[in-house]
Amino acid sequence: MNVKYLFQGNVISLIASLIILLELILLEVNGINFIFSLPSVVILWIIWAMAIPSVLSYHMVSLERQKMLDFFGTLAVIIAGIGLVFLTLGNFLGVELILLGYFFEPIAGIPIFLTAKKVKLTYSSLFFWGAVIFTVGLPLYLFSLGPVAIVGDAIKMIGLIGLLLTLNTRTAVKRM
Repeated sequence: MNVKYLFQGNVISLIASLIILLELILLEVNGINFIFSLPSVVILWIIWAMAIPSVLSYHMVSLERQKMLDFFGTLAVIIAGIGLVFLTLGNFLGVELILLGYFFEPIAGIPIFLTAKKVKLTYSSLFFWGAVIFTVGLPLYLFSLGPVAIVGDAIKMIGLIGLLLTLNTRTAVKRM
């Protein structure tokens, strides 16, 4: 396991999660149609752009079941990117494709979980299960249950922060 790239992937994921949280709150406050607004589309493109270096960083970690991350992570980025094109054009199919792309996030996260649990099981579990709750919560916006995705994203961020603090400590100890 390459700790440097795990740390880097987690930093990118944490920043993306903060931006995702902003989008989720804006959708909750303004309603589902906000997703077609220019601010929402710009935010979603930023999140999508961050997914590329995140997947590449995690690819460099030498994760357990690496091919699983490589396949499902790449698939998620491609599908979400196509969805963003449709969304940008004002087509609701874009929303559906983005949701489909996000469906693959927890699957791609299994290798990260299997590897990161060696660092700290609690934080790795929070990161993984937060991503699952977040993903399950996304379609619930259609039923005014957006807070489920918000809670999932928050849990995911707590796990990421814990992993980052643990990895930073371990990295600092190795240097001494």
